Amino acid sequence: MKYRNIRLSLLIVLIFTFNIANAQTKFGIRSGLNISNVTDKSENGDKQNTKSLSGLLIGLTADVHLADNFYIQPALQYARKGFKQERGGFGSATNLRVKADYLELPVNFLYKPKLGMGRLLLGAGPYVAYGTGGSWKSDTDIIIGDIVSKGNGNVAFRNDASVRNDSEYNYGRPFDYGFNATVGYEFRECLSLQITGTAGIANLVPHFNGYQPGGSLRNRGLGISIGYKL
Repeated sequence: MKYRNIRLSLLIVLIFTFNIANAQTKFGIRSGLNISNVTDKSENGDKQNTKSLSGLLIGLTADVHLADNFYIQPALQYARKGFKQERGGFGSATNLRVKADYLELPVNFLYKPKLGMGRLLLGAGPYVAYGTGGSWKSDTDIIIGDIVSKGNGNVAFRNDASVRNDSEYNYGRPFDYGFNATVGYEFRECLSLQITGTAGIANLVPHFNGYQPGGSLRNRGLGISIGYKL
């Protein structure tokens, strides 16, 4: 019975994959602006005062027709995230700007009813992302212990915060996931404008020498982009 259920499950997956592969699919490119921030809470529940930071959003998309006005839209994109902080935080820096680079895979389920000369876009779905690096800069030098570093350096993603360089900003765990919702308009099934909000679920706070500190760190943002179907 166990192996029969496994074979049945594999058959269902194969049928679904075959149907998606043979469905009407349109590929495209998307580029725009990502306005990002973080929700950063300490162990005692105090929320850090951070501000939004803007960055590039660019990637490839695919619109897969499912039925009637329903579509699924996966994408593979580069997204710059991060935040600004006037005072406090990393080495008591002043006007800290942290730019974090992510490779992101959102999958939106879209409802695209006809409206005027085009289609209205309404959708939502999950995303997964992986931090690849970045940079930070501040108006003043930073002081960590007895070490004074210049006001700029690299951003790293690590699961263990005990592994670091003196001038390196450890953004958090590299693997991120959450949900996004999008609204927009598609002009003549070729050019589209979308506004997408993202809310991270993953707690990015890394552990330290095997100990998991309290508090939480989550990404959030708002993207404005233009897409073109090839």
